[in-house]
Amino acid sequence: MTRFRHAHPIDIFLSTARFLGLLIFPLLRAAYSLLFTMDRLYDWLAGAWFDILTILAIIGLGMLRWYRMTYRLEAHGIRVKQGIFFCRERFIPYARLSVAATESPWYLLPIRAVHVSADTDGGYPNEADFSMTVYKKEFLPFLKQCRTPFWNNEEIRRVYLPRNLNIAVLSFIASNTLTGVLFGATFFSGIGKVLGKSFEQALVTQITTVMQLLAFGIPPTAAILAFTILGGWIISFLRNLVRHLRFSAVRQGGSLEIRSGLFTRRIFDITVQRINLVEAHQNLLTKTLGLYSTFIHANGYGKKKDELSVLMPSCDKTELHGNLSLLLPEFPLCKPVLRPKRRYLSRFLIPPLTLMAVVGVLWGCAWYLFPFIHNITLYLSIMTMIPCVWFFIVKLVSFFHTGVGIKDNVFTLRYSYGYRFKTVSVPKERIVRIDLRQSVFQMASGGCDLVFYTFSEGHKRHIVPNLSYQEAKALLGINDLPYPVLLRGRKKRKPVSKV
Repeated sequence: MTRFRHAHPIDIFLSTARFLGLLIFPLLRAAYSLLFTMDRLYDWLAGAWFDILTILAIIGLGMLRWYRMTYRLEAHGIRVKQGIFFCRERFIPYARLSVAATESPWYLLPIRAVHVSADTDGGYPNEADFSMTVYKKEFLPFLKQCRTPFWNNEEIRRVYLPRNLNIAVLSFIASNTLTGVLFGATFFSGIGKVLGKSFEQALVTQITTVMQLLAFGIPPTAAILAFTILGGWIISFLRNLVRHLRFSAVRQGGSLEIRSGLFTRRIFDITVQRINLVEAHQNLLTKTLGLYSTFIHANGYGKKKDELSVLMPSCDKTELHGNLSLLLPEFPLCKPVLRPKRRYLSRFLIPPLTLMAVVGVLWGCAWYLFPFIHNITLYLSIMTMIPCVWFFIVKLVSFFHTGVGIKDNVFTLRYSYGYRFKTVSVPKERIVRIDLRQSVFQMASGGCDLVFYTFSEGHKRHIVPNLSYQEAKALLGINDLPYPVLLRGRKKRKPVSKV
């Protein structure tokens, strides 16, 4: 049996980086400016001795944690030992893994280090069951052992390689302005820690000046807001593009291998029988163009911050069905057999119309109460009304998109969530509960919402709104008898019909 192995020594600094960054950069910057004379050095040491001791304590705890954390690849699973004061030993069977992943960041390549992780359906929602930075020579045996119960070398390798244009479309769809703004703010904060607050303030001042020059008659505040939104979106777009370039998906046996990343290569080995569902996403623009971006839900894939669980970056309807048959034939898509009635159209349109009315009244009051800032009020009212009108169009299109279908015990759910249209393929055994939900108004009109709860580490809901109550019951096989029925005697409760 193989011996227990330690993580790569770089794990000491990776695990303590978020604490060291608060102290070590200011100390190094101050030391650089004071190392020219010994008198100043003594003064600096006298004032910074406590911070230096704190840094040494953090590094010492990191080294102790590294020494006490080991792993071993056994015949049937991964055995992990860790703990500084109390040793904890865990065993993760290969047959229970949902995803085994490796990540090779560009900054770890010179020291031949790779980050590996493994996840099961029974772990924590926000962290992997096993995660460690190891030597590069150890990651191939790790992947080989993890995929052994599912990989079949006798089966044909089915490969999907998207074009770069498909990846660009995915980046366009998935880009988030808020994510980009937060990334930019973190970047400027890091510059401030390394180079000093004066440099950070000078840089922000120069950027603000450039924005004001490019305003072209727009009020400066409005211009800064517009450029911040645009800049955040561009940053998010570029990050998604770099993350998913060189994308590929390979199906062999019961394993699906996904690779992506331009500078940081990522490999995800996914167990097909642990995949919970497949989701095809569209926004209003891509729905008009007939394009889909497809994702899968498997515990451990798409779990990290800003990580997407991509299966197909983008494709048209024909490619969607063809590639699903190639990679995941267990998740077919079918046409809906249950759709909203025409009389339910108002239920789709009332929320956006109400939102538009509220926003219009609020900005009308602002125009009346603050006449000295009419230009800013007009600009902001237009900017806030645009997403409201967009939402109205989305809900109108959602009426024609919404529906439920079933084929070979696999449900196809079509609904909208926010500004996105979703088409979900989920096997019946992965659904843990189905609710027929009715509001007071739906009871009067004979409508209902179908709420599907799917299997995962946390709750995941799919709400298909405004369907016929009687037709929904017929689709699910529910009759009007009591459910469940109490039988006489000592027999257990036995439901007359099942969902």
